[in-house]
Amino acid sequence: MKLRFMIAAVAALTELTEAGVLSLPITRTSIGLFFNDFQSAGHAQSQLHSTLNHVANFRSPQESQWTWLKKDQSIFWDWVRTEPSAQARILDDDDDDLEAMYWSIYTTPLSIGNPALNLDAIVDTSWSVLFIPSVNCTYDAHEVSSCAIHPLYNSSYSTTYQPNSTPTNVHYKGPAGLLTWGSISQDSLHVGDLEVKEQLFEEAVAWHGDVGTYDAVFDTVLGLSLFPTLDGYRNTNFTTVSPFQNMMKQTLLDENVFTLQYPRTDQERGSITFGGLPPGLQRDEMIEVPLNNNETNDSDHIWRYYTMNGWQVSMDSMSMTSNVSENSTAVLDAPQIAIVSSSFPWIGLPDDAAEKIHKAIGLKHAFDWLDCEKRADLPNWTVTFGSDPALEITLTPWDYLIEMYDQYHQQLKCVSPFYNLSEYGDKGFVILGASFLNGLYTVFDADRKSISFKNRPL
Repeated sequence: MKLRFMIAAVAALTELTEAGVLSLPITRTSIGLFFNDFQSAGHAQSQLHSTLNHVANFRSPQESQWTWLKKDQSIFWDWVRTEPSAQARILDDDDDDLEAMYWSIYTTPLSIGNPALNLDAIVDTSWSVLFIPSVNCTYDAHEVSSCAIHPLYNSSYSTTYQPNSTPTNVHYKGPAGLLTWGSISQDSLHVGDLEVKEQLFEEAVAWHGDVGTYDAVFDTVLGLSLFPTLDGYRNTNFTTVSPFQNMMKQTLLDENVFTLQYPRTDQERGSITFGGLPPGLQRDEMIEVPLNNNETNDSDHIWRYYTMNGWQVSMDSMSMTSNVSENSTAVLDAPQIAIVSSSFPWIGLPDDAAEKIHKAIGLKHAFDWLDCEKRADLPNWTVTFGSDPALEITLTPWDYLIEMYDQYHQQLKCVSPFYNLSEYGDKGFVILGASFLNGLYTVFDADRKSISFKNRPL
């Protein structure tokens, strides 16, 4: 079983800042997937399948071909390795020189049952359903290898377990994607010193990462959505309120809010604070943006998924401002609905906006990179929310670029997170993902129905 240094220290790292306010650590783990040496990089090969599958959701290739390819991963791999257009079909035609893809996973500790089973959970504002790997995974020889790296839940050990046994499946989407099967169970969920009673979850007896999903760093997902969610394809037959919704229903928090402070690097420690603001953070120092809960029920599964979670706001424009001349260049001037997602690793934009930003920072496309020492020469990025009044937040290159150490090439890189949404970019939505949150304090407030932002010092 993997080493869980964060769990071992959770008692020391959990901070009760005041009554009803709880702070937990967030750990960032960065992942690189490299295209230029598939034969020697076996793990990267595996990750490629997962990431191409995820990005294909945005690129919308012929569904029949992808479904057929995924039935046999060896066929899928041969296609990717030998078909020159494979990568170009997923990324823009101008991106055929793509060498790698990069993203980060953000996790926090929690536990389930009494006595408690410790787990590492992805922090996800776009998700509600809790799923836990079950000890019953080990009874199937085909499932042991995928389950054995995780702590396994045994309901017979927990005094607060309540059976349900309704068969179910869950499809968790994204670069950390999983497909699970099992049955519904109910037990106490522990988030720091908070006990969320009678939390429904899937007790998973089959656990399949989208091939290559790096689930050695997480065991489940801490859903923080405002409303119950399903995956965009609606393949999942199970939904329930998120742990955050249950915290509100059970009046466990002083205020029905949580604050994210995402780490900028893998070495930095971040935090999630429930029930109020972290010490030293004041509301009058932040910009507060009202929620816009417009949903879409059209054929675009991506936007069906992202607009059902509740954490989205109206955005008016984006611009890049030079550090030298203070000249400002508009990169997006059409109003959009901005989904603020802690689990989407990048910043999803219409193609023309991403192209203008890349031109301004001297890069070609998402995942292109530069030497981090050159950040001082790059422009700042400003996002304007609403128009009456206009509320602006400005991020520096130290905020919006993904700083990560490339283990493959032994090099520190600053990577572009500005991701072309292709045909999904003309629907009036953008995604402000983890790369947007890295340089901010972000307060998700269910009481005031708003999201607030403040720049965080380096």
